[in-house]
Amino acid sequence: MRVAVFSEAAADFRTATDLIDRVVRAGCPGWVGDLLDSAPAEVRTWHRDPDDQAFFDIHDVDRYRRHFGVRARHGHFDGAPNMPGALMASSVFRIVRALRRVEPALVGVVLLWDLDQQPDERRGGIAQAVNDAESWADFAIVVGLPCRMREAWAIAGFEPTDDEERARVADLRRELGFSPVEESHQLDAQDETAKRSAKRVLGLLTRGDADREARCWQEPPLETLVARGKDNGLAYFLEAVDRCLVPLAVRR
Repeated sequence: MRVAVFSEAAADFRTATDLIDRVVRAGCPGWVGDLLDSAPAEVRTWHRDPDDQAFFDIHDVDRYRRHFGVRARHGHFDGAPNMPGALMASSVFRIVRALRRVEPALVGVVLLWDLDQQPDERRGGIAQAVNDAESWADFAIVVGLPCRMREAWAIAGFEPTDDEERARVADLRRELGFSPVEESHQLDAQDETAKRSAKRVLGLLTRGDADREARCWQEPPLETLVARGKDNGLAYFLEAVDRCLVPLAVRR
């Protein structure tokens, strides 16, 4: 199963691909999990961008489009003006269609994009592009829209392992007036120094330790991530991976 991942940064790519591996492992026969341990490329590979980067940077979508000779989409979507993100996402899907002409093994695309301060508008724009692509795409489309940013997904998986970490969660609960772990979608500030900044909260919880951060999505049961991710986009992403990519991983 070869998949192209379009995301904003390497951290987003790591989060998405680690979660995909977990969902594939949970949804496939045991031998698939064994292969993920010993020879992961036998189960899935991530299509590299033209610069040999592990993921496609969505900030460079126009450059990719020109590189692959893909024309930009114009006009309305089903009679409605395009919403924020619709043209970008449409370009992503058209790039993948162009890639499949020379790489038929490419069977899916993952688009991970923070909602930031436009949650409703960006959801609407991505939905426009997905609905448009469904009429011609011959590959799986998985969309992840962290609300408001990827760090909320990591916070949702933070499980205190000792008294010090439990104290950090308790301190933040008192400061914020809610549990950031249980209600990470409420961390809606864009300013990284603001009280409700997901970046600030994650930094406090993990003390800036990248390995501790990664454990937030690598270790908790998927059921925990689904339960805590109903309002921050994580549950939707995990369900989409299970529905769209797991069958392809079994088929290989």
